[in-house]
Amino acid sequence: MFSITVSRSLTVDHVVDVFEDLIPTGLQLVVQPDDADVPDNTGDLWIRLVDNEDPRWPLSLDVVGGYDSGLGPYPDLRVAEHMGERLGVDVLCGVDPSVSDVDPSDPYYRLALVGGRWYLASVAFTRLTEPDTADSSHDEPVKLIRPVVVRTR
Repeated sequence: MFSITVSRSLTVDHVVDVFEDLIPTGLQLVVQPDDADVPDNTGDLWIRLVDNEDPRWPLSLDVVGGYDSGLGPYPDLRVAEHMGERLGVDVLCGVDPSVSDVDPSDPYYRLALVGGRWYLASVAFTRLTEPDTADSSHDEPVKLIRPVVVRTR
């Protein structure tokens, strides 16, 4: 399972097109908006489109399955690159320890694909994180910390 966040709203059809470019023919793909009921058959890859409170990053894709999807060892990064190229979106992904020297379980670090380049980023105090206190605004933009090299294949 992985999750990525994108810089604009996408339709189910956009997401289907992107994934069908990447996965082998014959794998069953199920893509749904967040308000849809869980299907009886989630297929080989089940993707739920989840709206976010941050207008700069309005949509997350929660992807379940895909162990034999042909996406390689870093499926989130590969999907991010393809979405960036094909749809012109910026993408946030989890941090893999092989890519950057930060704690991958730290909830504030992400890998950001912005303008076709990878960066280590922080989502601290953005609308993508839960406020720690009632008086926190949590309206900061995602901060790009430094460029990083990402190899997805």
